[in-house]
This record gives sequence, C-alpha cells and structure tokens, in this order.
Amino acid sequence: MISLEFLGLSEYAWEHIGVFVINIILFLLSSTIVSFLNSGQENKKQLTLFRSINFLFLLLHSLDWGMLYVNHNYENFFFKMGLSLVLIYTGIIIYSVITLFTKSKFGVSKEVDEQKVYYDSYSSRMVNLLFLVVVSLMVLMYIIKIWGFTSLLETTGLFGLSVAFLALTNAIWAPDLYYGMVILNSNMLEDGDVISFNDGKEHPYIISKVTFIYTILLDVTNNHRIMIRNAKMVDSTINNLSKKASLEGLRHHHSFKIGYPKRGENHEQDYLDFKERIAKMFRHVEEKAFENEEILVNANVPFSWYVNETGDYAIEFILTYHLASLPITRSTKKIRQHLLATPRFINETVLSSSYKYGINLATPALYEKVT
Repeated sequence: MISLEFLGLSEYAWEHIGVFVINIILFLLSSTIVSFLNSGQENKKQLTLFRSINFLFLLLHSLDWGMLYVNHNYENFFFKMGLSLVLIYTGIIIYSVITLFTKSKFGVSKEVDEQKVYYDSYSSRMVNLLFLVVVSLMVLMYIIKIWGFTSLLETTGLFGLSVAFLALTNAIWAPDLYYGMVILNSNMLEDGDVISFNDGKEHPYIISKVTFIYTILLDVTNNHRIMIRNAKMVDSTINNLSKKASLEGLRHHHSFKIGYPKRGENHEQDYLDFKERIAKMFRHVEEKAFENEEILVNANVPFSWYVNETGDYAIEFILTYHLASLPITRSTKKIRQHLLATPRFINETVLSSSYKYGINLATPALYEKVT
C-alpha cells in the first residue's frame, strides 16, 4: 500500500482527492449538464469547452502530484491553476442555470413551429446581467484569494485600471449597449419578428437574436444571416411586419394601368360596361385567391379596388387585399410564402383573369386626330 505521506499529500490529501473525484464526475456528466442547460438541445461547442476544462484540470492535477513527489517545498502552482479552472467552470454552470431559470421566470413564451419556446425579455436580460456581474466578481475574488494577489483589490490595482479603461472607451461600446436596452425594453423588436427598413428596397428580415451590442437578422430573400450593430439599426426607420396595426392584417396593393374604353355613341354606357368588366375581373381574382391554399390572404376581408389616377394614356386601378397573419418562426421559407410568393400569385391570377374578360393590361400608346 502506498501511503498518502509517500505521495506528498498528507496536508492536502482530502482536498486533492475530493476535487479530483468531482472533476471526474463532471467530465462523465458533461453531456447531460450541457443538454440540461440548453433545454434538451445539443451544443457541441459548449460540450467541447467543458470537457477541455475537465481534461486540462486533470492534467494540471497530475502535474501537481508529480511535483509534490519530487519537491516537498513545492507551493502547489499547478493545483492553484487547476482550482482556478474549476472556479471558472463552476461560475459558467451557475450562471447558465440562473439564465435558464430567469428565462422561464421573467422571459416570454411563444409558439414557434408548434413548440413552446422561452425567449429573453428586457427584465430577464437585466436580471441576467446583474447575476453575471455578481458571479464574475465572486469567481474573480476567489481566484485572487487562491493566488494570494490581494494587492489587485486595491484602488491602484487591476480593478482601478479596468474602471479607467471602461471610462475611456465608453464612446465605442456605450451607444450599442444603450440602444440594445432600448430595443429590449420597447418590446417592438422581438425574436421571431419580421421587419423591413425604409431604405426603398422593402427587404424583409427575421430577427434571430437581439443582444446588448448587436442584432442577428435572417435575410428572407437570400437566406443568409446579417449582424448589425444596435446603434446603426435604431438609426434607421424599422417596419415591424409582425406587429399588426389592425386585426385585418398587412395591407398590400397592386397597381394596374388599363387603357381607356373605346367611345361609341353612348359614352356613359361604354364606361359603365368597361367598369363592370373590371369589377368582374377583380372579383374573379378574389374568388381564386380564397380557393387557392398557396395564396395566403385573409379570407375574412374582401378585396377592394378603385381608380387611383386618370393619366394621359391609361386609367390606374389599385387592387388591395390583406395578408394572413405572419407566423412566429425562424423559417425564411414560410415568410417568403406570405410576403413574396402571395403577391406574385395575385399578379398571375390577375393576368389570367384579364384574358378571361378581354381586358388588356398593357399601357396603350394613344393617338388622337385633332381637327
């Protein structure tokens, strides 16, 4: 039997053995822990990080044992490094558990793809930020205590320099942090909302994630991700297409320039007949839109049309309708079906109906003989 004294562990034997056993248990349970912290979902990066910390601690612990055996005056340098890693590891787990609790307690729940998902709200993020500061300070203070660097806690130490650094660089990070809090507090821009910017392009995006510094957007048209600073994002006028101003839904319109009817002996009757054909065409479009499941319009609100402008060459008719409610989803395909595919189907249906009722949608070039 090899005694603890022979290994140089007589003074810290149980500390070494206890920490060693706990680390082995954490290594074996790392997959379960990561799955729990991510609501049952797999996070390979986090799992790799946790296992790397476990493995590094085991390596440092082994080196510490070896140094104790070789040199009895050894001051446990590797063991202190290992304890520092354990503290950081423990701090990450504690903070992850806290955020999991605050998200369900202070966050908001939504039905996303027929599943209940919890999202951070302004309140939950503020609570998380508070706990992050508390946990970080506790971990840092214990690490300083382990290494005996108590001078770092003085005014001219590390904390004083950190405060001075933050004060000098606040113009860089403070605006994004401020506008991130504004976005979260307003509840106007939330995860899963569909937005567009008033830049003349009418390009729809899905909000994937809002943080204190930046926002991640999913491009509905091109299927790629965009990261934009909060200060730059708020500087633009943002249209939130998921927040309806009316129960009827988003209102869309199409413009059609149709040539004037030929004038016969009875001008008024000619116009009434022409107007009736236009009405029949649009009513036929409405019926087809309500029947077609691929055209996602609000079937409870009828289509409407009116004369918008009487130009030199044609009469401009406006056809209006309301889209069905946009789903709360991160699927760009579903949003494209609402915002991009539906208007195209409407245009195609109008074109088909124009041939049915003998209406030419091409803007004619008129020539009138003046005597």
